[in-house]
Amino acid sequence: MRTVTIPLIMITTLACSSLAWAEDASQMGFKEGPLTATDKIVNRFMELDRDATEDVSFEEYMSMVQARAEARFALMDRNHDGEVSADEYRQFWQAQKSQYYRLKR
Repeated sequence: MRTVTIPLIMITTLACSSLAWAEDASQMGFKEGPLTATDKIVNRFMELDRDATEDVSFEEYMSMVQARAEARFALMDRNHDGEVSADEYRQFWQAQKSQYYRLKR
């Protein structure tokens, strides 16, 4: 009897915790079920909500923009002098353009 009870308890616990997570996810604006590409992007965007208000504030959004801008500028500023020369930008563009831009040729 004991060998049947333990797996049954584990399955019940897992099922209840999954339902609780699904309720939390739907309350946070996350879509349940199969996710489309748009759903995944929206879910990723909502991760910017650091104060759990279920909305992304301008400040939360701008902190992400600032972090990305700083990281990208650091890639361009190869000599780390705080400025990007034409040669540095040219090197950056040649190395990174396919990652950041999709040009029709």
